[in-house]
Order: sequence, then C-alpha cells, then structure tokens
Amino acid sequence: MKIGVARLWHEANSFTPTNIGLGHFQAREFTSGTAAAQVFRGTSVETGGVFRWAERARAELVFSRLAASAPGGTVEQLVLDRIIGEIVEDPELEAVDGLYLSLHGACLGTEDLSPETTLVTRLRARFPELPIVASFDMHCIPTPDLAAALDGATIYRRYPHTDMAETAERALDLLSALVRGGARGRVTLARCGMVLPSFRMGTDGPGPMTEIEALALAEESKAAAHGVPISVYPFASFAYADSPETDSGVLVTNLAPMDADACRMADASARRLVSDMRRLSGDFVPDLPTAEAFLATRPWRDGRRWAILEPSDNPMSGGAGDTPGLLAAALGAELPEGSVFAFFDDPEAVAAAQIAGLGGAVSLTLGGKLDDRFGAPIRVDGTVDRLTDGQFANTGPMETGISVSLGPTAVVRVGPLRIIVTSSCYSPNDPQYFHLHGIDPDRVPVLLAKAKNHFRASFGDVFDAIAQVETPGPAMAEATRLPFRQIPRERLELSR
Repeated sequence: MKIGVARLWHEANSFTPTNIGLGHFQAREFTSGTAAAQVFRGTSVETGGVFRWAERARAELVFSRLAASAPGGTVEQLVLDRIIGEIVEDPELEAVDGLYLSLHGACLGTEDLSPETTLVTRLRARFPELPIVASFDMHCIPTPDLAAALDGATIYRRYPHTDMAETAERALDLLSALVRGGARGRVTLARCGMVLPSFRMGTDGPGPMTEIEALALAEESKAAAHGVPISVYPFASFAYADSPETDSGVLVTNLAPMDADACRMADASARRLVSDMRRLSGDFVPDLPTAEAFLATRPWRDGRRWAILEPSDNPMSGGAGDTPGLLAAALGAELPEGSVFAFFDDPEAVAAAQIAGLGGAVSLTLGGKLDDRFGAPIRVDGTVDRLTDGQFANTGPMETGISVSLGPTAVVRVGPLRIIVTSSCYSPNDPQYFHLHGIDPDRVPVLLAKAKNHFRASFGDVFDAIAQVETPGPAMAEATRLPFRQIPRERLELSR
C-alpha cells in the first residue's frame, strides 16, 4: 500500500486581534516530503501516529504539504490558497492508493470560512475514485460538503487531546480497509443545532463528554454485533469560530455504503447520539466565578497549592496572551511568595528586560496592547529574574517531542509574583515551559495561567486544586458578549 499524507491544522478564533500569516505556520510546522517529515517520528501528534501505523501495516508513505499553526486568529487567504494549492496539485499524490488528511476542522480564512471543505472537495474532484479519509480535532466544524467528499473520518476522543497519534492510526485503519477491499466509504453528518461550551468538556474524569464518548462506542458495538462496520465520532465544534456552519454533532463512517441495512444502522446511530448530546447539553454550561471574586477568597490560605486558569485568553482557544484581567485581579490578592503568572506575549517587554539585564529594574506595561477591548494595559515595576532563548521540547503527554520556540523570554519579579513574558504566543501546558524559566511547578504555591483543559494533561496531579475563572477575553465563557455575525444566536444559548 502506498498512502499519501497531507496536513492542514489550525483552529481559528474570530475575536483574536491578529491574523495568522505564513510565519506562524513556519514557526510551528511547515514542511513537505517524506524525508522532511521524519522529524515527527516518535512524537505524539498525528504525524507521529502515521509513522507508527505504517510500520505496523508495512505501508509506504508519501508526504505532501504538512502545515500546522498554533490556534489564533483567522488565516490570511493567500497563505491558505498556497497550502491548499500545494496539496491539491501535488504530483506525488498521483500514484497513491489512498489519501490520509490530518485536519483540525475549525480553520477559518479571511475569506474562506471552511478551507478544509475547499481542500477536500478539490481533492475529490481531482481523484473521484480514490479513498480519502481524514482525522479531526474534537472541536471541528465539518460541513455537509466535507462529509460527502470523504470516505471516512475519525475525531479525537480525549480532552485534553492526548490521543492525536491514535486518532491518526484509527483513520489509517479505516483507509487501509477501504484500499484492501477496493471500496469507497460513506460519512454521515448529523448536527445538534447548538454550540457546546468546552469549559466542562474534559474526558479525564466523569462529565458529559465522557458519557457521550462512551455512548458513541456503545453505538459501534451495537452495529458490530450485527456485522455492520461503522465508526461513530461526536464533535463539539469551536464556539469562537464565527461561521454559519459552527455546530456540534456526529460523524459516522460506514464502510459498507452499498448495504442498505448498514446505511440505515449508521444513520440511526447518528440520530441517537445527537439526541443524547442534546439531552446532556445542559451539563456543559459553565458557571465560572470572576477572577476578582475568586481571588478575593484567597483559597490558598489553607496551604493548598492552586492553579488558577484564565481560559478567556487561553492560546489553545485562540487567545493572544494579551488580556490583563487575571493579572489585574492578582496584583491586589495578597498572593504567597513564589507565585507565578504565565504569561504575556510581549516582545517589547522582553526587550526592555534584556536591556535592564539580570537583577535590573524594569517598568513595564502588560496586557491590552494588541486589543484594549478586554481591558487597558497594566503598569508594573519589577526586577529581571531570568532571561532565556525560549527553546524547549515538550515532555508532557500532549504533543510529546514537539520542539517549541517562544522567542526570547524573561521572568520579571513583581512583589511575590514572577511574571513570564515571551516573544510568541504558546500555551503554558508543558513542564518544560516552566523549567526553561527556572520554575519548578511542584514548588509553586499559586500558578496563574492563560490555559484551560489541556493544562490538566501535565498538571492535573501536580496541584492540589485547579480552578477556572472568568475575565473578558476572546474565548470568555459568556460567549454571547462577543460580536458574532455568522453563528445563529440560538446556537449560543448554552453560553449565556
């Protein structure tokens, strides 16, 4: 078997003030060709799973363009056009037996509101009979045209997304079955008519998404008992991608689309799971205290070590590392000595710290620089505690082995608080992020972080307690306060 592989992975937040350019992809992942792709061998992202699967299946891999950017704003259309064009027109794909696409599913262009649909439908037009299978993030926004153009689909089942590689392997198992059987598959899309908030969506313990994933697997088992090969994957959509297609639902792959009974069973499974998702939708509704109210209680007084998260500016939700709400609340909260704030993306502040040097005094304005809709900049006076080159590799369970460049960084001490300032926007979700800055997470009494559910993958057992608090930002819990133009308002009712 010769399998083609291509990747377009980006999650777009419509309310983040900056667009994503080519440099954002180049900073994270922008390569092509089988030799270049070797850098992902042994990692826990989808491309790492591809290598693992190929060794097991004894398949030959042909890598086209692999492009991934950290979540952020919408992608400049010329950049998307280039990536899509390179994949669709790649001559190396002419000789493959099947095509695997690693997609996020919630990418938005400055013009094209569903570039994944554009990519897949153009590939289908070029290869009308080729089996094409894709994997998606749990927060994807699949469209009817996208589903119709695919032969199979898989979606992350875990949140935090520690099963990226496994999701790719499951997609490739579907693709292999189609190739070996000389058949085409069918993907059924069923939607709920609502956007599910992600604040209570974790699957690392009891909760509504854990129950929904179990129900999806039960649907697969029911079908298998009747000899019907289907795969059932719920998706939650991404609430901050302002698209008319933004909706939660289910993708069901049927590997026997010519069998009428199999088609009926696949469609029935999709309908039942959508009904279950609607039934459980109220359990997703967040009830976050404001940062000011929560910090005013000083929950660390009993000696417990706390991580207090600011999901409204979480980079993995498209935040820009720029909102001042949590820092403003923290500065008046009588934090214990050794507390840490992670982070602000502010190259100018880092440059000022470099000029001052280690131990030097600095006066900085932090937050509200890219966009003051969510709060004005805050003035702080402190001393430079540490300077770094911003280079590390992830060692935690999510995106293991991926190299990260924060650009030059600084740690500035302001009273009892150490504030991390970076030159690029990257979530503080990995232990090496903190070790780079001379910080041992096991010894931090209070960590204030621009993070959300993915934080728990590495730190769920490190802190005695973890809380999420509400502040104004591009990914705030009360999403209806944001200026949506495309998503029908009734789909956002759960976010009130």
